[in-house]
Amino acid sequence: MTRKSINLLDMLKSVLQFFTENPQLLEGKPALQTSVEKLRVYINEIEALEQAQAKNAKTETALKGETKTALINAASKVLAGIGAHAAAINDTRLKMDSDITDYDLNRLRQNDLITEIHAIYDMALPIASELTTWHVTQDDIDALDTNSAAFDAKDPAIKNIKARSAKATADIKAKLDEAYNFTKDTIDAMMLPYKTVNPTAYGHYQKAREIIHTAGGHKKVSAPDTSATGK
Repeated sequence: MTRKSINLLDMLKSVLQFFTENPQLLEGKPALQTSVEKLRVYINEIEALEQAQAKNAKTETALKGETKTALINAASKVLAGIGAHAAAINDTRLKMDSDITDYDLNRLRQNDLITEIHAIYDMALPIASELTTWHVTQDDIDALDTNSAAFDAKDPAIKNIKARSAKATADIKAKLDEAYNFTKDTIDAMMLPYKTVNPTAYGHYQKAREIIHTAGGHKKVSAPDTSATGK
């Protein structure tokens, strides 16, 4: 959610909290009571959208990190075997080609990392039988191919997550706008009589209706929305 959306949602929650703390204002006013319950539904729907959005992005990012770690671990084991084999047969070129550290792999961008993994796979495949001496199995070599494919597949998955996240952001904004307009057009109007009969309660309601703008750790209180009060 954007900071503006968070501030607006906080205001809606403050309004709901106001009525929770002042239930006597709803007595004998079923229309106002129904409107407050509708506001509660709006808030619940917005929070559900927000939680789903945050969970999806966090999960996919974590999964991509785990896949990358597994890929680099698999590459590290194969490279160690290739390096040992190169030393055993005194193959300087093979030793130089296999001199790749975890640090080197971690620094690579995704496309470059996948290219490097494929190069390691191609390096290991012709000498697979010799690598068994150095505790590298065919499964270890095959893991380079399967893990690189899984890692590469995370990009489209993350793009899909981002697309869903963008839609969720739009849905949240639309729902927030709907809730705000409902509060302004309906609840504000029903609360207006209290300006005369209970000015203290009305003042507290107006305070709840203020939107607190927060940015960079500072708070700035905007003027209350008075479109429904005539102020």
